[in-house]
Amino acid sequence: MERLCRVVRRISIPLGLVLMAFATPAPAQAPVEPSSESLRVTWQPREYSIVPVIEGKVQNDSSFRVSAVRLRVEGFDESGQPVGETSTWTFGSIAAGGQGHFVVPPLPRAKTYRITVSAFDRISRDPSIPQSP
Repeated sequence: MERLCRVVRRISIPLGLVLMAFATPAPAQAPVEPSSESLRVTWQPREYSIVPVIEGKVQNDSSFRVSAVRLRVEGFDESGQPVGETSTWTFGSIAAGGQGHFVVPPLPRAKTYRITVSAFDRISRDPSIPQSP
């Protein structure tokens, strides 16, 4: 039993130090890496068009310029059942803190949509956003 206590004590201190090293807080102004969560999608049907379309924006809340933003567009009927799926891209690249735009034709029988970011390329960190020391 005494041997077990010595082994536990020997392991406890190094293990505690390792855990403390991983628990240190990150810098307050660390750059925000782009992710699906930092690329917010909003959309609405275009009311004033001869040809019906869904138009929307992607807000880039990260500290990086992104491009090739691909969107997954899922259509649902009035009972919430899926009726189709397609994809589209935003126009051009999106600066850090900026917006990109997209347009996609409506899916047949779809009454509502779920539009999410499915892929993107990180280009570069925006130099105008301060970096932590």
